[in-house]
Amino acid sequence: MLNNINIAGLSEYANEVKEQNIQGKASYGINLNWESGTKTTVSTKNMILGEHKLIRDFNFTIDEPTQLLGVNSAPNPAEYMLGGMAGCMAVTFMAGATAMNIEINQLQLEIDGELDLQGFLGLNPEINPGFPELKFIFHVQGNGTQEQYERLIERVIMHSPNYNTIKNKVKLIGELKS
Repeated sequence: MLNNINIAGLSEYANEVKEQNIQGKASYGINLNWESGTKTTVSTKNMILGEHKLIRDFNFTIDEPTQLLGVNSAPNPAEYMLGGMAGCMAVTFMAGATAMNIEINQLQLEIDGELDLQGFLGLNPEINPGFPELKFIFHVQGNGTQEQYERLIERVIMHSPNYNTIKNKVKLIGELKS
């Protein structure tokens, strides 16, 4: 074990995926139910990982601050999105550090961005309703060198699924069922 990650398990899983790429396929999903106002509850669907069905029975609430017509009872969608991206980046960083035999004592990640809500409100069609940029900072303490940490951040940029989902254009397919 290093960084509380099973080194042998990480290596075995990588080899298993290398031998049978189907084992590296992961399918995720969620269900969202509107509660009231801007408040919603999200439930995770079971996950498929390779040939395995994993039970994922988690719920979380989404809301907006009172200034954005919510009741400020939970993080808002942008905060969850940034948290999901940061979490995925941290997992990628830590898996890479473990594979490189680097012990991490502390890892913090800051992500900041600014939205212009004129786009969301439909007040200015020239304004992108999404984040035009996101800035991130890794704060790391461990036995690695600056060069190793920079390589790990490059690995995160190349391999973090959530980072790349946000960075790259993703095909969104929607439909309405009433």
